[in-house]
Amino acid sequence: MNTDVIIIGAGAAGLMAACCAGEAGLNGLLLERRHRPGLKLLLCGNNRCNLSHDGTASSLKQDYGEPVGSFLEMALQECPPAVLRKWFSSCGLETTVLKERIYPCSGKADDVLHCFTDRLRDLEVPLMLNSPVQKISAVAGGGYEITCAKVRLQSRFVLVTTGGISYPKTGSVGDGQRMAGELGLRLEPYRAGLAGIEVSNAWLQIRSGREEAGIPSVRIRLSSQGQEIASTTGNLLASGNCLRGSAIFDATRILGRRNISDFSLVLDLFPELTVQSLAQRLQVAWRKTGQVAATLNALGLEHVFAAGLSQDLQTEFAAGDFAAVSAALKAMPLENAVIRPLKEAIVTIGGVALDEIDPQSMESRKFPGLFFAGEVLDID
Repeated sequence: MNTDVIIIGAGAAGLMAACCAGEAGLNGLLLERRHRPGLKLLLCGNNRCNLSHDGTASSLKQDYGEPVGSFLEMALQECPPAVLRKWFSSCGLETTVLKERIYPCSGKADDVLHCFTDRLRDLEVPLMLNSPVQKISAVAGGGYEITCAKVRLQSRFVLVTTGGISYPKTGSVGDGQRMAGELGLRLEPYRAGLAGIEVSNAWLQIRSGREEAGIPSVRIRLSSQGQEIASTTGNLLASGNCLRGSAIFDATRILGRRNISDFSLVLDLFPELTVQSLAQRLQVAWRKTGQVAATLNALGLEHVFAAGLSQDLQTEFAAGDFAAVSAALKAMPLENAVIRPLKEAIVTIGGVALDEIDPQSMESRKFPGLFFAGEVLDID
């Protein structure tokens, strides 16, 4: 046996695990298929690296939802966000909270990656790059052999942290899931989580010189087979014919987690207002402006959206039917909605099935000494 533990995949989970292994005094090795570690980490949070969500273990369990929340309960109790922030601080990286999200104070994902790699250097934990793992094999008498193109290694323990399969150029190509399947572990099918949605509504098509336009607060109601199944709130961002933003991303996560492909979406542009109160505000603004686009703009819609909607609502405004306008603005169908491809998704739903893993330790139930962590599991 060459070493105590081999960690496969130098993304967020693998880097964290390698640091903790070094701190625990284990002789470990971190393997990465690409030429540098943490490539997807650098993209996280628009290059600012959203480290975690500011909450308690119990609130995070609720936010994850089932079955993920219960599976992660022990892990969340062992390392809630407060403990994570304390660990980063001890390594020289101070963090801050913005809208319940935890970021490095510098706002730079590079600083998070440097924090990890500096810690690995100080702990003398070796990092081997350009080393895609081809196979994990059990060794007679215990332990595992790791086969790469140029080298074979053996270890008492192996931890697989190869991530999901979105953004494959960062190295997330499904190696861990493939090897788990070859060993006989059950895999859940892949679905896109936190992905954009294409729509055909003309007023949402942003094709001017602008790259993007947004609405700070909307509600989206999700239905399937004629029944409303959930709703999400948050912001909405439009670019081309694609919608993103937290309300859209949360909607795709619900659809992906429930494996729903037949769905419809209805958009409420003014979730904080009732139909009646919105109608009153529309009437007041109309009296001042006398123009549909200017009225909608006065209520907070960006001009690019207001101008597009003005064509659809001209008749109702001209008739003074503000109740009908209000009802339309609070229930606008998103037409021909299609979720963007999995390779573009922020996270992957699917992977190694949770019932294959002991949540107390993240160890395989079938293969003692083989562990999994992060998005290689059916965790999003």
